[in-house]
Amino acid sequence: MSNVTKITTAALAALISLNACKRDDATTAETTAASTTSTADSTRARSQATPIGNPASSSAVTPFDLQSVPITSTKLPAFPYVDRPAGTEGYHNEEQQFDQIYVISGNELRSVEGRYQQRWFPLSVVKMSLLEAYRNYDSAFRALGALRVDAVGPADPVFVARNGDTKSILQRLRLPNLPGDLPGDVPVYAQYLLRAPDRNIWLSFSVFDDGLNVSVTTLEEKPMQQRVSFIKADEMWNALGKDGHVALYINFDTDKAGIRPDGKLAVDEIAKLLDKNPSLNLTIEGHTDNVGDPAHNKTLSQQRADAVMGSLIATGIAKERLSTLGLGDTKPVADNNDDTGRAKNRRVELVKRT
Repeated sequence: MSNVTKITTAALAALISLNACKRDDATTAETTAASTTSTADSTRARSQATPIGNPASSSAVTPFDLQSVPITSTKLPAFPYVDRPAGTEGYHNEEQQFDQIYVISGNELRSVEGRYQQRWFPLSVVKMSLLEAYRNYDSAFRALGALRVDAVGPADPVFVARNGDTKSILQRLRLPNLPGDLPGDVPVYAQYLLRAPDRNIWLSFSVFDDGLNVSVTTLEEKPMQQRVSFIKADEMWNALGKDGHVALYINFDTDKAGIRPDGKLAVDEIAKLLDKNPSLNLTIEGHTDNVGDPAHNKTLSQQRADAVMGSLIATGIAKERLSTLGLGDTKPVADNNDDTGRAKNRRVELVKRT
């Protein structure tokens, strides 16, 4: 793992505690932890937290307001922003330049995309208590300007019922399992949001294997750098004539159907294709990768196909020449086990209609 730039003085103090193997006694540990934790945090019960700007509620989804978290004024270190304790370098470390994970913000399960890193390590290696590890990471996150934003835990019964089942939620959160009983002030899962002027950074602390291991994740939210070349109208026409279909890679807002500005260029080329060939009718198919709930993916793929059709109609293309179909993750064209394959599967296909 590459060296991480040292962070600010305040955050460094928290990380010095992370790298210490032990403290003199339990009283000192409790006192030091309390001094670095806000009064609001000390009254939180396990994984419960009050999202900034939103009332906690598990009975209905309350969209979390990202603007309610202030933009940090702290000079940030390099990705992944916080280090791991000394001596744990050989343990689990997973990193992708672009991936999709889910976080809990407020009481909603939110999909985010960008550069991702997850680190696991056993507490026994660094001779830390679970409470000590949580307090130190909480302090390190907050020293950067992050705020805790989760209002429900991943095992909350209403939250689970609303989002499928516990297993699928853990898969989306990238958690291996849920622990049993933990010390009263230690959450099973704690999600933080760090807002920089040019990006959102999601930092999380979680516990698994009955409190023996902890996981720390960093997701630097950013759009995917498209790896598939842009296709012009004439190339689309040639592909449709040869194969009857053509795959396009149109950038949408994360986990939404809004077409990003660079994605509109591809839509303009489709409009040119249809203008040049007035007898051509198309079915617009939406496809996703297999990350997340299949039913959600199918709905999202349909919404994205509909968004493309709506944009084409807005340019003057007759609605009768177009139809849409959302296929979710049912027709992959590449392996979903790596970032490159998932990127190829997230596509829109134009299918020639006779």
